[in-house]
Amino acid sequence: MAKLKSILFITLLCFNFAITAQEEQIHQKINDDIYHNFSKAFETLDYQLFSSIHSKDMIRISGNGGEIKDAATYLEGYQKRWSDANSKPAPIDFRLFERILSESVVSDRGIYRVTYTNDSDNQKKYSYGQFHLLLRLENDTWKISIDYDSNENKSIDKESYDTAFPLSAYKKHWKSHKK
Repeated sequence: MAKLKSILFITLLCFNFAITAQEEQIHQKINDDIYHNFSKAFETLDYQLFSSIHSKDMIRISGNGGEIKDAATYLEGYQKRWSDANSKPAPIDFRLFERILSESVVSDRGIYRVTYTNDSDNQKKYSYGQFHLLLRLENDTWKISIDYDSNENKSIDKESYDTAFPLSAYKKHWKSHKK
């Protein structure tokens, strides 16, 4: 009987490790497809990479600007901005406070921070905002379908950013009925 209990325990332990590994892979794929590529595009001013993470029929909503744009209009703004010889990289980082996912749709809410460096004195300046992304799985790649952001009347700040969770801490921001 003790041997059977040991076998059962080991089997359950292996099963639990397999599920955890699968969960980590799903969250890592989302993070790689969207956030890694988004950040890399901002750092390298790579319009093609930035464009590739957006669905062709995506909708962009600027809460502070009170604007709704289609994908072509939104992306065209980045293409113009980043093709200007005076454009400078502005690293962007993301943290989440909520992720809800199904097999083909993800809702991510969080805080972003954009870093600007002043040329004259090399001082860093930060800009913060809150975002809500709806992602869809298209041909095994996550794409942004709806992108809403706002600085909530300038109330989003370093404290908001620090309070949210790193992308890798999915167990803290992931809302799942499976838990």
